Amino acid sequence: MRKTAIGSSLILLVQLLALTSAWPVAAQESDGKILSSKPWPVLPGYESLDDFGRGYFPRPVYEEARTQKEFDVLEITYSSDGLPVRGMLIKPKSPGPRKWPAIIFNRGGNGELGRITDNGMPCGLANTSCLDLVDLYQFAKAGFVIIASDYRYQGATVKRDQWGGVEVDDVLNLVPAVKSLDFVDPGRLYMLGLSRGGAMTYLAIKRGIPIQAAAVIGAVTDVKAWVDARPEMGLVNGNQYIDGFAHIWPDYEHRAAEYYGARSAVFWADQINVPVLILHSRTDRLVPVTQALRMAEALQQNGKVYAVRIYERDGHSLPKNRDDRDRLIIDWFNGPGQSSP
Repeated sequence: MRKTAIGSSLILLVQLLALTSAWPVAAQESDGKILSSKPWPVLPGYESLDDFGRGYFPRPVYEEARTQKEFDVLEITYSSDGLPVRGMLIKPKSPGPRKWPAIIFNRGGNGELGRITDNGMPCGLANTSCLDLVDLYQFAKAGFVIIASDYRYQGATVKRDQWGGVEVDDVLNLVPAVKSLDFVDPGRLYMLGLSRGGAMTYLAIKRGIPIQAAAVIGAVTDVKAWVDARPEMGLVNGNQYIDGFAHIWPDYEHRAAEYYGARSAVFWADQINVPVLILHSRTDRLVPVTQALRMAEALQQNGKVYAVRIYERDGHSLPKNRDDRDRLIIDWFNGPGQSSP
């Protein structure tokens, strides 16, 4: 009994270290293994959505995704740095003989905010995972397998989100996870990031993730400039979702510039070696459009392949221009750099 208790305590300690360490964690043999899966909760009817949900999607778009029969939508648990991490997988029920391209989707938010997995709350502003599902279904319908991570911060560590720290491994470990599906073409992997997920996309590219192209929507590219512009978010000193960078990043007082720089792609655009499509709204109230414009300038200065579309008036995720947004992304992935927005 005592040996068992000691062993369990050691395992728990290792898990906590992996969750809270500010440094890279050694790769584990099991990384990327899909440990389990279960069907996604059935989406509620359109009438039950709150005002935010109904304003985000027209009824036909939502109802088509809710009632479709061609794809399995699964909540998965996969291994990353030896930890169980939750995520989403959308795959064809009958893939047939062809090999499918795949999109790795990086969600926005932090901690409980912006979760990609269902949190049991009503669909809408309190539970945007159902809306993400409807958005991502559009890419499945266009011929892509979709896989996404909820990042490792759960339970006791949910407010310790490093925002571009060890959880980047959770994105990287989606590659072996999706490659384990025998109907996926390992040579046609792409990445899509929204908001904070855009920053995660750039970080994954910096780490050498084997993708052919990427697209970002409302991406953060200079974290310090962003938090300075929006102090009301409380990301530095903490809010209801996160303890705050000043309390999570070790020795913040002396090393803050190092941490911000490491998470801000505008300062290392020379390391972005895949084609990137940048989409943003001129009137984005959450992430200023200057974040996109400065990144485009940095990519230009470094001779990188990129394209930019700035929408005149839209929200953070470009819901008013959904059809055009999705068309541009799909065209970009089908032929990076060949179609200009």
